[in-house]
This record gives sequence, C-alpha cells and structure tokens, in this order.
Amino acid sequence: MNNQIFISYRRQDGFYPAYLLYKELIGQNFTVFFDLKSLRTGVFPDIIRQNIADCTDFILIVSPSTFSERIFQPDDWVRNELGFALKLNKNVVPVFVNGSIPDRLPDDIAGIRNRQGLQQIDPNLISENYKKLIDERLISRPQEKLLSWKMRRHSAYDVNYGDEKARLAVQSKNAYASDMSVLSRYGGGIVLDVGSAFGTVTVSRFRDEKYTKVYGIDRVEQCVEYANLHAPEKFEFLTADLEAADFRTKMQTYMRERGIEGFDIIFSSLVLHHLKDPDQVLRNLRRLLVKGGIMVVRGSDDGTKAAYPDPRGLMKTIIDKTLACPNTSDRLNGRKIYHWLTEAGFSEVKMFSFMRDTSGMDMDDREDLFRESFSYRLNYFRKEWESHPEDAEKFHAFDEMETLLAMFENEFMKESFWYAEYDYIGVGKR
Repeated sequence: MNNQIFISYRRQDGFYPAYLLYKELIGQNFTVFFDLKSLRTGVFPDIIRQNIADCTDFILIVSPSTFSERIFQPDDWVRNELGFALKLNKNVVPVFVNGSIPDRLPDDIAGIRNRQGLQQIDPNLISENYKKLIDERLISRPQEKLLSWKMRRHSAYDVNYGDEKARLAVQSKNAYASDMSVLSRYGGGIVLDVGSAFGTVTVSRFRDEKYTKVYGIDRVEQCVEYANLHAPEKFEFLTADLEAADFRTKMQTYMRERGIEGFDIIFSSLVLHHLKDPDQVLRNLRRLLVKGGIMVVRGSDDGTKAAYPDPRGLMKTIIDKTLACPNTSDRLNGRKIYHWLTEAGFSEVKMFSFMRDTSGMDMDDREDLFRESFSYRLNYFRKEWESHPEDAEKFHAFDEMETLLAMFENEFMKESFWYAEYDYIGVGKR
C-alpha cells in the first residue's frame, strides 16, 4: 500500500497536534499522508479519496471542534474523510486531544463510537505519547526500509534542470575556501577536473600558473560547449561519461592525442554521490594519474548538518524525505570518501573537514547557503511528479516538500537561527 497512515483533522484546532504526530511518525519510518497545504476547495478531490483508499490506518485527531455542528453538513471535510474510511473498513483510530465524540452523529460516521483510540493527551506531548499507538497495537509498526546506495539506480540529477546553473555558481563560491585550503598543500602540473559542469569550479580553482594545463570532463555536451566558450586559453573541456563501459579507452585516446602520459592531479567536486558505482569510477581514474599523482574528492553529508532552534524538526523532515525520494543522489557520501579512496587502491589517504555556518552571515549569505544546501531538493520531487503527472501521491510529495522548504527557509533567514554543515575532502596518492 502506498500510504500507510492517513491523518484527518479539523484545521481550527487540530492542525498543531496533527502536524506533531505526523512529524513523529515519519521519523519512525512510517509513510504518512498529511495535508500540509490546503487542498480543500471544490468537491471531495480524488487525491484525498485515493490516499484514504491506499492507507492501512486512518488516524482522526479529535479536537474540541472536530464534531461541531459542521459535521452534519454533507460537504464537511472531516465527515467525508471519516465516512469514506469507515466505508472501506479501514483501521480508524481516534486520538483524543481535548475533544470527545458526541452521542448524536450522522449515520455514515456513527461507527467511530466503536473504534478504540488513544485517550485524552496534551497536544504538546504528542512526541511522548505517539508510541502508545504502537504499544497498544492501535496501528502496525512498519518494516524498516534499508537503503542500499550500492544497489540504487542512477541519480535523477540534471545540471540543466531548473536554475541549477545559477545554484552551482553559488555552491562554487561557498566551497572555494575549503577547496583551496587543500589544493594549496600540493603541487601543480596537468589537471583533470571530473564532472566539470559549466567550468565554474574548474577555472576558479586551477587558474594559478602552477597548473600548466587543465582539462575538464562532463557527460553533458551543452555544459562542455559552454565551458569551452567561456574558459581561458589553458583550459579545455571534453565530453565523457564516467560510468560508460568505454570510459578509460576514451580517456586514453584523449590523452594520446594531447601527448599526456598521466595527470598530476584529478579533482572531483560533488560528483561521486551521483554515480551508481563510485568504487569502479575511482579505480578507473587512478589509472589515469602519473605515479605519485593525487586524487582529490570533495563531498558532503546530510547526516552532519545541524540547526538550532528548529522546534518543528523541519530540517530532519526535509532530509528524511530527500533520502526516501526515488533516484536522489547519495546524500550521505561525505563519510564514505575515505573508504572509497582506500578500496580503489589509493595510498596515504587523508581526510579534511571544513565547517561552514550562519554565524556572522548577512541575509544574502544566508540565502545563498540555503539555496545551495536545501532548495535544489525540490527538483527531485518535481521531476518525479512531472514523470508521472497522473500519480496523486507524487504530486502530494512535491507539494509537501515545497511547503516544508518554504517553512524552513523562513526560519533560516532569522538572525537568531544557527545552521552548520561540513565540506569533506579526501586526498589519495597513486
């Protein structure tokens, strides 16, 4: 079933406890349908009907206004949702939050009186009481979903989608200090930038004269064409797919044509987490280095991001939903760089980490950091929905993420809000 739990509530006084319950449930691997944005216009929409049909458990937040006189109106939303769930014989569970079920009810929802529920709780203590839903077997515990990045499909990331070109420029600026801190420790020579996109990072990191010739490769031809048009003379950009079966053969041909025996430095910035098999790619790249040449890999890791205050847990919710979205990149890649480099045969592997945070940032810098680290996530959900426009669940996931990001951005822009993240850079030698 697509939606394991459906939460119904009266907006007047049920939204807050419903949202807290929703947050707790998704944090425990439940799949939950929760109407964060107003879908409540016109007739009882198919998206609501379909998600009730798909759910295994239907939770009704019983607040003081839930069974007000509105419940007797044929077009009342709570009545329609509850009535449809009872008609389908769903596991309907009332959660009482300062509300009660009256003796007089319309016939189509009178069956709620016979359903076992969670008795009166303080709306501020949802997080301490939601486990009773499981402990008292009112709902079923979901099976754990294990994510295997080794088995996942390619990331749906598209450098030409949305405003990604502009976001990459911001990302390049924000990570400049981290990259240069590491690169300054090593010598120059001939450089290969892997996944060079529009060439912004390539040119900014390797313009120094100690880098005698710099090549960038990317699988997107439009990016390569743009980079060649705008880069200085010593830079050249080529088309190559890192995961193609003939990648090494193609690169060796490029190198022979240019008289290159091997690269002194291969640089990879936020690329490996988009790939299905980073280990194999790194093994191929290692063979393109001269003996003693170095591989530099930069990554990030959602698991090490920190924010305070975030009383509604918006950041964790956004990250969890991103991880669960089909075809996202590996958002936990920073912790894996040392292992990847070591397994690929590199020696003297070293790791560097650099914290970036909002302390001392002005509004423009905060906006840039949010754009780099969070706004792009909506692209994954939008692409899923665009690929399946008839799928109500995918529309809801997009709609929900859009709302969560807007709420979190509002908090992010506050001067008293603190956020931190790390750049992780690994260096290995051939």
